[in-house]
Amino acid sequence: MTDEAYWDGLSTRSLARFFLLASLNDGPKHGYELKRSIAENCDGCCYPTDAMIYPTLKELLSGGYLECVEESTGGRTRKVCILTPKGEDALAAGARTWQKVLPSLERTVQQIIG
Repeated sequence: MTDEAYWDGLSTRSLARFFLLASLNDGPKHGYELKRSIAENCDGCCYPTDAMIYPTLKELLSGGYLECVEESTGGRTRKVCILTPKGEDALAAGARTWQKVLPSLERTVQQIIG
């Protein structure tokens, strides 16, 4: 627990899910677009990797939080993900939770590191 990588791993999992849902809330995206969007929106706090994105997409798809459709462009076929109403509800729940947590977290961090 004294290694920052431990704490990074804990926070990255939930933040990455939140930023992934938020990215899809902006509109349908395929994997590369999601990766780029998450990286832009999180300001480096949770760098999105394929190992994070694709298993999370699979889990969210099986849970009904998103759906994927195949899109063909330039002879390539790729899956484009779309947030479902259930996914929108999950994103809103996540936003409300982070809204409650962030002020206390920021206050505590400031007390510790000044």
